[in-house]
Amino acid sequence: MTPLTLPLPASLERSRLMPVDLLRRQALARLYERRDTVDNLIRSLENYQRSQSGAESGCIEITARRRYSSGSAQLQI
Repeated sequence: MTPLTLPLPASLERSRLMPVDLLRRQALARLYERRDTVDNLIRSLENYQRSQSGAESGCIEITARRRYSSGSAQLQI
């Protein structure tokens, strides 16, 4: 014998779906908050990179290379 199932009234069905809709809205709000945080972080890193590239323009580059003489390796700067 199969159990008898009665259709749910529309008001009960709506009240069951509302929490799901609320959860989805809350999740979407969290995603937007995270996106805003990531955008701010990226913007800050880009500004930092720009400020560092400007500061490096006054620096000189130092390179090291190996020079071989009389069988021993010497480091020349």
